[in-house]
Amino acid sequence: MNPAALVSSRRDRVARAWALERGAVLVASGLPVPIAGTDQFHEFHAHPEFRYLAGVGEPASVLAFDPATGWELFVTLPTPDDRIWTGDGPDLDALRASSGLDIRPIESLAGWLEVRRAEPLAVIGNDDLLHRPGHYRLPALERFETAHDAALAGRLSWDVAEARRAKDPDELEAMRRAAAASRAGHLLVLRTARPGMTERDLQVELEAEFFRSGGDRTAYGSIVGSGPNAAVLHFAPTRRSLNDGELVLIDAGAEVDGYASDVTRTFPAGRRFEGIQRDLYRLVYEVQRAAIAEARPGVEYRDLHLRACERIAAGLADLGILRGNPADLVEMDAHALFFPHGLGHLLGLATHDAGGCLRGRTPSDRFGLKWLRADLPLQPGYVVTIEPGIYVIPAILDDPARRETYRDVVDWDRVDALRGFGGIRIEDDILVTEEGAEVLTAGLPSDIAAIEALRQEAFDR
Repeated sequence: MNPAALVSSRRDRVARAWALERGAVLVASGLPVPIAGTDQFHEFHAHPEFRYLAGVGEPASVLAFDPATGWELFVTLPTPDDRIWTGDGPDLDALRASSGLDIRPIESLAGWLEVRRAEPLAVIGNDDLLHRPGHYRLPALERFETAHDAALAGRLSWDVAEARRAKDPDELEAMRRAAAASRAGHLLVLRTARPGMTERDLQVELEAEFFRSGGDRTAYGSIVGSGPNAAVLHFAPTRRSLNDGELVLIDAGAEVDGYASDVTRTFPAGRRFEGIQRDLYRLVYEVQRAAIAEARPGVEYRDLHLRACERIAAGLADLGILRGNPADLVEMDAHALFFPHGLGHLLGLATHDAGGCLRGRTPSDRFGLKWLRADLPLQPGYVVTIEPGIYVIPAILDDPARRETYRDVVDWDRVDALRGFGGIRIEDDILVTEEGAEVLTAGLPSDIAAIEALRQEAFDR
């Protein structure tokens, strides 16, 4: 099936789920966001609902739906002045080929709405269409004697999120390409990072290799943390230098055609893991391998997470950091002192993709569950990350209330001796198949022997 046919099948599936009898739906791509005080804009990224249903990512554009007449795509084309600064705009033939729809100028959207005057209206995608319609070359929506139905929009958006969970072949092809670019970038850094280089140096080399290997952009702000910085879950790289004896954590992924990859590797700044680094790394590695092996259709992601928590608690108890029965430690959330986030999340047009929680389920406020981003049974076609970790996070471990709560189950002297340790995370992208799981990021090693062999290459150059 060609790309336009796949996108058309997505729209058909969503329209059936919506089951609308009348009215209009507008799916807005979003507007470029200006950088205050300058004449520049942040890099544009179309709203995932628009990208999913339109198959393209043009700014200030709208996909419109009427159950009686179907789908139409309205695109903002450059003015004569725009063309001087930014060029001639999108290739309309390419947009037609990708979307499977005729392309209409955004100015004709007002006429489309006029025909549907006083009909129910729902706006999904980027809600800036409601607040700044003029930037879409529209008058105020009230002029059409209609009002945005927020409740209906919420229901329609949820239906799109559910449709997005299982990836079609075109989506998977983009995700495989993104994974391949990410793999190349991480391998380069594993082979070249040396003490004395900075976190920023690693970011530059990593991201350049993403682009050289086919990535369109980074899927999110690259996380590069060395030493104690590796304990900050979303650490932005700095000019801090890598030091021998420390760990380096890199969480970064390439994006292709709007689809994200999300990969984390942790490695020694020197040649080898040392002491407790090796013990904790082996524990995280074994927990991740077990979770990947258990991922298959019908398995509840929350159960995968809780089993990973129990394995981490058992490993920390074996190392003398925690005390007690692993199941009891997880029940009281003691494991979350060192593994506070969830095992992973859905992946697709967003790094933390939509639809991660099954309809009717509500997120937990438990310390050990409140950052779990996926709570649903796995099904074929879902792409998820599996990313256990262990961290020494001062913001958690220096909290007097937590020290009191867990005084009998934590060896606080051992924990305090680990100050400055940082953290360890290993993350891969997993496609759920009929038989089990396929690791999309396979080929990027994570076992200790392979990591140390790659690190030796950095010192042999």
